[in-house]
Amino acid sequence: MYSMLSRSLLVCCARQSAQGPFVRQLASQAGKAGAKAAGNAKEAATAKGETRPARPALLLERSRAPKTQTTYKKPFAPRKQYLFGEYDRQFGASAAVVVLQHHNLSGADQLELRKQLKLEAQGARLMVVRPKMFKAVVRSTRFANMEALFSGPTAIVYWDAPPADAVAAVGQVLGIARSVRKLVVMGAKFGDSLVLNPAMASGFVRLPPIDQLRAQIVGAIERPAGSLVSLLNRVPQRLVGVL
Repeated sequence: MYSMLSRSLLVCCARQSAQGPFVRQLASQAGKAGAKAAGNAKEAATAKGETRPARPALLLERSRAPKTQTTYKKPFAPRKQYLFGEYDRQFGASAAVVVLQHHNLSGADQLELRKQLKLEAQGARLMVVRPKMFKAVVRSTRFANMEALFSGPTAIVYWDAPPADAVAAVGQVLGIARSVRKLVVMGAKFGDSLVLNPAMASGFVRLPPIDQLRAQIVGAIERPAGSLVSLLNRVPQRLVGVL
């Protein structure tokens, strides 16, 4: 029995010793192949990074430069840096921006809403955004008081090209948002500095056209002046009557 066991051990040892160089050779080849694949992947990633469009220049004026590192002194990931630049561009370049909060808005709902905005609101576009990152975008700018609007599931409506009538376009967006139960209007930004809450935005879009407003202002100014001239003209007539 012992002789059979010893013979089996000798056979196993012999096989292992015979297969050892072959196994080591296979492991070596596998290691080289893995290293080569990793190198190719690194080169591909580098090439992709070189062809990736550079982050657009920031448009919003800031009292202090935005952060470039995390609290752990590490640079932000390239994706976050790119999104920050895109948010800044969309917010700064658009003639108006409407901030919405959405609740349980499915992919199909978003697709339908995007089509409706494009057709009925002069080419408006919808984008679901990261609220914390958008807070960082408006921080230290003239729109810093809009930070509170970016809370919970947030989306913005903006325009790539200036609409023909920006006030009417904002009104159309507000009307569409009111018709969708899953959307809540949080506020809006108009022009370079005007920030509106929902009530102000609703009143703002109901204002008459600028030409009509100018005519009303001119009329309001001329009316007292005309009354004063009429009164001054009547005084001499009364004086002559008394004499």
